[in-house]
Amino acid sequence: MTSHVQPDPSTSSKVILCASPRLAQGIRQRLQQDYQQQGLSQWQATPVYPLQDWLTQLTEHAILCGQIDATQAPLGVLSPTQEALLWEQAIQHCLKRHEATELFNTSGLASAAIEANRYLIEWNISLDMDNASEETRQFMQWRQQFQQLCRQSGYLESVRYQAWQLAQLQQHDLLLPGHLQLAGFDRINPHLQALIDTLQTRDVNVEIFENGITATDVKRMAFAESMDECRAAVYWAQQQLAVNPAARLAIVVPELDTLRETLANLLDDVFHPEALHPAQADIPRCYEFSLGLPLNRWPLVTTALGLLRLAFQQQAFTQPELSALLGDIYWSQARTEADARAALDAEMRQQLPLQVRNATFSRFVEQKQQDLHPILCPALHADLNVLLTLAKQTPRKQLPSAWVVSINQLLEATHWPGERSLSSHEYQCQQSFKRVLGQLAALDAWLGNIDAMSALHRLSQLCQAQIFQPQTVRMPNITLMGMLEASAQPLDGLWVMGMNDHIWPPLSRTNALIPAELQRQAGTPNASSEVQIAFASQIHQRLLCSAHTVIFSHAEKEGDRLLRLSPLIQAITEATATPGANTLAETLARNSQQDWQWLDDHQAPPIQEGEHISGGTGLLRAQALCPAWAFYQYRLKTRKLETPHNGLDAMQRGDLIHRVLAAFWSQQARLDWQTVSTEALKIQLDQIAADVIAAFNSEFSQPFSAVFCQLEAERLSKLALTWLWEVERERPQAFAVTSVEQVFKPLIEGIQVKLVIDRVDTLDDGRLVVIDYKTGSMPDFKNWASDKISEPQLPIYAAFLLQDADIAAVCFGKLRLTDGGFAGVAAEDDIVPGIKAFNHEKNKLFDPAQFPDWPSVLAHWHTQITRTAQALKAGEAAVVFESEQDLGYCDVLPLLRLPERQLQFEHLQAGGAA
Repeated sequence: MTSHVQPDPSTSSKVILCASPRLAQGIRQRLQQDYQQQGLSQWQATPVYPLQDWLTQLTEHAILCGQIDATQAPLGVLSPTQEALLWEQAIQHCLKRHEATELFNTSGLASAAIEANRYLIEWNISLDMDNASEETRQFMQWRQQFQQLCRQSGYLESVRYQAWQLAQLQQHDLLLPGHLQLAGFDRINPHLQALIDTLQTRDVNVEIFENGITATDVKRMAFAESMDECRAAVYWAQQQLAVNPAARLAIVVPELDTLRETLANLLDDVFHPEALHPAQADIPRCYEFSLGLPLNRWPLVTTALGLLRLAFQQQAFTQPELSALLGDIYWSQARTEADARAALDAEMRQQLPLQVRNATFSRFVEQKQQDLHPILCPALHADLNVLLTLAKQTPRKQLPSAWVVSINQLLEATHWPGERSLSSHEYQCQQSFKRVLGQLAALDAWLGNIDAMSALHRLSQLCQAQIFQPQTVRMPNITLMGMLEASAQPLDGLWVMGMNDHIWPPLSRTNALIPAELQRQAGTPNASSEVQIAFASQIHQRLLCSAHTVIFSHAEKEGDRLLRLSPLIQAITEATATPGANTLAETLARNSQQDWQWLDDHQAPPIQEGEHISGGTGLLRAQALCPAWAFYQYRLKTRKLETPHNGLDAMQRGDLIHRVLAAFWSQQARLDWQTVSTEALKIQLDQIAADVIAAFNSEFSQPFSAVFCQLEAERLSKLALTWLWEVERERPQAFAVTSVEQVFKPLIEGIQVKLVIDRVDTLDDGRLVVIDYKTGSMPDFKNWASDKISEPQLPIYAAFLLQDADIAAVCFGKLRLTDGGFAGVAAEDDIVPGIKAFNHEKNKLFDPAQFPDWPSVLAHWHTQITRTAQALKAGEAAVVFESEQDLGYCDVLPLLRLPERQLQFEHLQAGGAA
């Protein structure tokens, strides 16, 4: 059994000060390992502290000993949240009389002011107010108000609190260690240099903490893209651990947040493929990230914040936000009602607009419990009702601590964090969230009574500021870290990615609240290119002293953009790039014990007698365009989720004008154009449009406003009047509308096809004109002369239902305000304006040799549609199509696996087996 004693910092002869708490923890672990390797069973540990913790302990010890007058000491130091809050209050106070005060982002201004204030103190910058810019003057007003608020509270912000501590160190003879080491300080500012100077004048030996090694193998590698770098780095780590399972490795990534998920997935694929199973998701890894993620990015906390917003937010939510909550497992009985929730999501996309208020969403869920075909999710319905009811009963304004009580009640009412047991990581996340709620409760004196959304805003800020990373039970071999983080112990290998000149050295960025020239003179962070290069060079040297083997890598392009390597690694010898790690899918495929088999999966089960297939003419259209499309969408019932939108989509607008014209022709079959006036038509159409839009509006869970309905009715009336007066009135032959929106269900080769014909006109000579309205792009009726009829609706009606009738024309009616008219084919000229006879000399559509007369056209339609139905019935489901453009409206396009088909084609072209 080993033990160690942590001594008082004021009595220790040696102290190590670190730039971050994480580095301090790592150095403690390293020293403990060193003592254990020496065979010691107990020892007096060298104190290792973050700088601020050491100063605080030192000054607090001096206060207790009476060396520092406690009455002159600040009450404490502001937390980052409290400091940002006071800055926001100071800014709002100074800008309250500004005419555009509502447009200012006080949170962003506060962040800039915190940075500027830190620069002024840490870098000893003096401002010349006589020549200061307006931005600087405003900042100094904010700063004065901020300091006044600090005096009222008795607290200081962290940078001034540290300055006060340094002043006490200079003024009083405090007990100091004889030896002090600094670890992880890549940039020494005047503030820190003053501490070093003070310590040295007190005979303290100040040194830099070194790992004690220098890289003996340094090289750089070039890769095509960033993804190749990630793969190569993971492959390198795999090879290193294969040789030495105890190796200590690190992968340094400047853009760690961007590539975090990619690297984690690759590392799991290589080292922990078992983590793919949900039960193994939280197993200990051989790797770790040096920093966690903000608490609000963890799913369990995201759910809690989303539920609280759902309870209190008055503004409408977007449907993606509500879809995320419906699919979330961390509230109500998500596992039991998962299928019902998915069905609710699909229905919501069809029946609700893009923007939805919480009350509307609640009514929608309630309505779906009572429908003719209900979507039953009683737990969700009950929890949602309790959530909104409790929110209404909560006081409008109360103290943050009272809001914490209300928040806990609301989350408990929704059964957050869900019905299943939490994993270790989820439990730790939940406990971290509870601690953040405690931080919110501590803001009573700072915020006073606030409303619900202000409380949620502060809670979200606290969650974003709180970095959470689950505790691990093993010491990982691989550490992934950012450029600014230092390793606590010597490494066997180090891979530094992203060494491109636009990433490293980082670009300069001055603070807008302080004159840029003063920042450059002082050498503040990000002040100039020279400062950035010097800073990057310092980190570069630290990296070279962190591991025995160091590899720098860079990408040669990003998309179509060519990239250059960082100037800091130009002098390093370039080595051959290492291979990339395989994903789990690639590994499984490569390790297969059987030879690859190329299967042609074009055959589906034939349709059995009595088997019902729905889909109408869309089924035959898909079969003609691509048989696999028809199989997946209509036989397997695969559907894509609708994309929610505000207002009406093109299909709904088309449906409305169909209804208006159907209602109009139902009131009269024939018009005497000699006696009809536009005024009379308009009055009639206005009334019809109003009735149609009213009936249509009643079908929605969230009806449209009266203004919207009025505007839509006016649009419908205008479009219908234009069509009737400018198109129908010009028809050369008189007609009577004898059929409107009639539904047919013919059997074609035993397959029932539902058919809705918009309209059938009867000419005075008894012949028929079949019309289908179109409001969008005009369908390609040229396929009516081909072997694959991809617009079969009108040909089916003409060739199957009216095969004994005398058909004069089959056409589409283009319902448009500007270029409305007819398009299609006719038995002869001058039946419908704009349509020539099928055998007209200018009509190149129908080959005279194949189509000598009009009956031959109808016979062709009957034959080809029958063949399409026969192919469907036989189970033909190949991915075959004329052009990829034909699949533009295919709902099941991902299932067609077009990239895979392309690979198969290339394989065959290369001589591979079929």
